[in-house]
Amino acid sequence: MHDSISLLYQILKLNTRLFLNCLCDVDDSVAQKRLNERTNNMAIVALHLLDARYYLCKHLGVPVNSPLKDELARYDSFEDIKEFPAMDKVRSAWSKVSETLMDGFGKLSDVDISKPISDSFPIDDHTLLGGVAFLLQHESYHIGQLAFLRKFFGYGAMSYREE
Repeated sequence: MHDSISLLYQILKLNTRLFLNCLCDVDDSVAQKRLNERTNNMAIVALHLLDARYYLCKHLGVPVNSPLKDELARYDSFEDIKEFPAMDKVRSAWSKVSETLMDGFGKLSDVDISKPISDSFPIDDHTLLGGVAFLLQHESYHIGQLAFLRKFFGYGAMSYREE
């Protein structure tokens, strides 16, 4: 594995764990509470991150379908969701797609990561490597939101430890 991918792989592994740690013990009713009408709830943030993981799989050439795809297909946007998937389903889907991603990372060559991409991410590096770096930073940003919401709703601080 190329050194630059190896470093991003470490962030992927860390984000995988932090997402699960943020949602540890969070029940469905709390996950669906919003601070106000202008903010997302934990369920929306978690579903957005899950969707982004499936997008990253596609980006790496390892397309895999979300087990929640049919359940969420009837909604045009996350804000329209009236009935959220159970957090247990979200956590399970996260774990499965994360395994697929980790396997996909291991198969990337120097040639693969140097290929230009057509996505327009707000980053100067328009290669697969740059796209992956941006998408992992995007995850980190939203994991921070989950950590904040977790604390706001009275749960302990997000942990960096392995559960």
